[in-house]
Formats: sequence, C-alpha cells, structure tokens
Amino acid sequence: MKRFSYILLTLSAALLIGCLPEPIELTGIPKLKPTIAVSSHLVPNEGLVVMLTKSFGALEADDNSDPEELLDQIAVTDAVVIIKNLNRTDTLINLQTGFYGGVDIPFTAGDVVDLMVISESLGTVQAQTEVQKFVDFETLEADLSFNGFDDTLVQVTYEAFDPLGPDQYLITVQRIKQKRILENLLDSYAFVKLESDDSFDGQNFGETFRAFPRDYQPGDTVAVTLSRISAEYFEYLTLRRDNRFTWTQFLGEPVNYGSNVQGGLGHFNLNQPAVRLFVLEE
Repeated sequence: MKRFSYILLTLSAALLIGCLPEPIELTGIPKLKPTIAVSSHLVPNEGLVVMLTKSFGALEADDNSDPEELLDQIAVTDAVVIIKNLNRTDTLINLQTGFYGGVDIPFTAGDVVDLMVISESLGTVQAQTEVQKFVDFETLEADLSFNGFDDTLVQVTYEAFDPLGPDQYLITVQRIKQKRILENLLDSYAFVKLESDDSFDGQNFGETFRAFPRDYQPGDTVAVTLSRISAEYFEYLTLRRDNRFTWTQFLGEPVNYGSNVQGGLGHFNLNQPAVRLFVLEE
C-alpha cells in the first residue's frame, strides 16, 4: 500500500499541478461558499487517483502562504468517492491530503465511467467521462539545453502516431523531486503543450521544444507525459492556459471554466498517459 500511495502521488503530481494566486489588496468582499474541486488521473499499471479540494477566493492565500498548511486547509478529507461503470462499482481508498485512490480497477478505452463524491461537510458532486485511448511515444529524448543567457531549459524531442479520427493531446514536462510530493504538487512551473490533430490526422506527429523553468540542473529527474484527451477536456485546459498560464490550478480561486462536474468545479477525466522519466545529464 505504501508503494502504491507513493507512486500514485508522485506521478500524479506531474499533472495535478497547483499555483498560488497573487495577493490582491481589496477589502469588503464577501467570501464565496466553498465548493468541491475535482482533479483526476490514471497512473499506468497502478490505478486511479482523484484529488478533492475546496475552492477558495484569491484573497485567502498568496505566495507567502505555507503550502503544507494551505493544502491541509483546503483538502477534502471526509468524502466517500465512488467509481461506477456498467460492470462494477468501486469505492476509492482515502490516501492522504485529499487524495483518493483505487487499484485493480479495469479501465477500457471507450468505457463510460461515473464519479460520485459524497462529503459530509460540502455535499455531493457527480461527473461522467469516457476512458480515452492510450497513445504512446514512438521516440522521445529529453536533454539539458543552454540558451546562452545563463538559463538552463529541458529540450524535448518526440514523435508519436495519431490514429484516424479527431484527437487532442496533452504533453507535459515536470520536474520530480523524490520524496517531496508536496513540492511537486505546488510546483507552478510545470510545462504543458496542447495539440489537436487538425493538420496530422492519421499520421505521425511530433516536434522539438524547450520546456521551462529555467533552472534545471544535471541530475534532475523529469517526467514527460503524452495523453490523448477528450475534446471537452482540451477546451477546458486551453481556457485555463490562456487565462491563467497553467492548466490544472486546483489551488486557485473559483473561475467560470466549463466543467463536467455537476455541483462542483474542475474536471473528471480518464486519459491514459504514456510516462517517461529522464535523469538529466551534463
């Protein structure tokens, strides 16, 4: 169980990334009622992790907030989390700090899966999504890149094959700090790319790009992921990227992005990522 919990939390940190809002000096604004915010991720060969947090206003936290104390305050820890499809029903295990996980739950591409969250303090939210097809890298390289201005980036070169039909993809690059799960979660510098196959349907696709932040060092471990995602989730992430400069800010104020969570915020999705880990060399 310990091994399962650590793998779930560490790999999920590559996609469940938070960023604290800038402080705003305003007074006289009433606090919003907290709402359950949902993030989810399938971990290859391990299981499912769902993270539940309470939404909060931009005036309630800033860069000086203690991350561990803040996460303790906003994590939803009193929930029963149920996953259901046509063939079975599973109740997820309460792992820690708002994380709920499940192992040995079979997910097949095309399956429609329902999520129900029942919290004594915040009520009930529901969501439904379709399990996405797995798409793997055909080739992938990640190396340190020096740009001549004392900035050290990660240069990623990848290629993959796109099946026929409309598809959308999420590519992420995230530094992973072993045994520092909380720091992974609160890393505001995770790099993300979104791609639609409008110009390469049914063909190989790929590119070379440089990923931020600018202070990678030899010996750093980075996770590079590729996921096929739904059109709805693609739109959701595009809006978040365009408006807030990062894509899964579960640590942030309530915003009016489209959500498939009835009665809550965030997005319930079951994309099956290809994950590759690299130790950067000089």
